[in-house]
Amino acid sequence: MKGRGVLPDCEQIEEAWEGDRLAGMVVGRSAAMQSVVAMVRQVARYPSTTIMLQGESGTGKEVVARAIHELSNRSAYPFVALNCAAIPETLLESELFGVEVGAFTDARSTREGYLLHADGGTLFLDEIGSMPLVLQAKLLRFLETRGFRRVGGTKEIHVNLRVISATNSDLQAEVRRRTFRDDLFYRLKVITIDLPPLRARPEDVALLIDHFLREHNAGRETPMRMSQEAAALLQRYPWPGNVRELRNVVEHGVILCDYDEIRPEHLPEHVRLAGTSASQRLHELQQLMHLPPEGVDLPAFLAGIEQTFLQEALERCEGNQVRAAHLLHISRDQLRYRLLGKRSSSLRPPVL
Repeated sequence: MKGRGVLPDCEQIEEAWEGDRLAGMVVGRSAAMQSVVAMVRQVARYPSTTIMLQGESGTGKEVVARAIHELSNRSAYPFVALNCAAIPETLLESELFGVEVGAFTDARSTREGYLLHADGGTLFLDEIGSMPLVLQAKLLRFLETRGFRRVGGTKEIHVNLRVISATNSDLQAEVRRRTFRDDLFYRLKVITIDLPPLRARPEDVALLIDHFLREHNAGRETPMRMSQEAAALLQRYPWPGNVRELRNVVEHGVILCDYDEIRPEHLPEHVRLAGTSASQRLHELQQLMHLPPEGVDLPAFLAGIEQTFLQEALERCEGNQVRAAHLLHISRDQLRYRLLGKRSSSLRPPVL
């Protein structure tokens, strides 16, 4: 007779199944992405909770939204995505709520909107910050009542769905500027998931390359691979376009590669030059520097260079100390120590 501990319980089976599903959607072993995965698993179990995804363009907000949908009990129903910035303001309301026949000159028939298409499933509102204020009020009413009227209609329609919104802008700043409603902001962000930029998780670059290559290798007799030299270039590149840019670069290499190995010459020029141009410029600058005959105040000179790099890194990363420290290849604590050291030294009385 087998003991009870031999067979996995239902919760273990469910976690294993979720892990398999997530492995094909959300790629990353970094601590930041593991935190995202844990949040996805948790919120998927609450199918009515509104969720806001925050992150730079190309970080995979729609991928995460689909993962939440697929792991929830709404997965048998539609996942409908609407980019609020891609549709003119004059058309956005009719696209979202639908149109009643005769509502305006060209409304020759009743048309369903995104809300009705997503009934039972998930509505993903990307770039929610682009939604005009008038429509924000109507969206808030829908979130409170789960009911809406088509443009030009009087009948109240009710649907059962989850709303996931996404933004790459600072919505709190938009609220302060009164370009985004504060009541809608807090209604949308019951749960917030922050997606890290790719440059903040370099350990995931190799995993993503393998993931995209597997997609391209499906159905190929000879699998495509990335050479070590090309992979090293991709590892050093800062990825301003994040995961979306990496996917495009891998596809670029696959298309230009004649055989089964992507080499540096198959990568876009800006990627090939990004890693070498910076080091080359620093090398050239180093060659130009010579000790003057009168000597140099080395501590002051090095401190000046350090402070210049610290300030430029902070400006480039919009004040984010974690990202700035990553650019400088130091820890956040080391960055803060250097910044505090500069401030404290400026407060010292002059030596007489």
